[in-house]
Amino acid sequence: MPRNLAKTGTAANAPAVHAEPGGAPTTPSRARLEAVLPDGHLRVRTPDGAEWACEWLDTGSAPNPPLGAGDILLVMPPGDDGSAALVLGRIGLYRPGALPPTLVLGATDSVSLRCGESSVDLRADGKVMIRGDDVLVRAKGTQRIRAGTVAIN
Repeated sequence: MPRNLAKTGTAANAPAVHAEPGGAPTTPSRARLEAVLPDGHLRVRTPDGAEWACEWLDTGSAPNPPLGAGDILLVMPPGDDGSAALVLGRIGLYRPGALPPTLVLGATDSVSLRCGESSVDLRADGKVMIRGDDVLVRAKGTQRIRAGTVAIN
């Protein structure tokens, strides 16, 4: 059930859009993101002033992009059947993917990197496990091993 946030944003008086015989809207339009609501809905405002609480189209192919107030989104209006408005994506200039200067991975219990028979595991209790058939550690400068005890073989 959609949560229409303003009288002008109800499905009954939403701007006219092309509809298929069943009455469902088929024409998406631009809207400005007003806020990300605590329940996960996106509150948007269309150029004519309609305001809708929208769902996000999750394609499952990548993490959801960060969104901020003022972003321009492509939105499918609420359906005549009571279905919520749907955000199809963000509109903007294409930016090819670039590596960030810093990447932080976080988890409450453990982080694991795996490739074939090799792995690196970081655990919340402070243990770090590196596994592989051959493990090579190289240093251009001094290589130090600091520990309470160092056991070799």
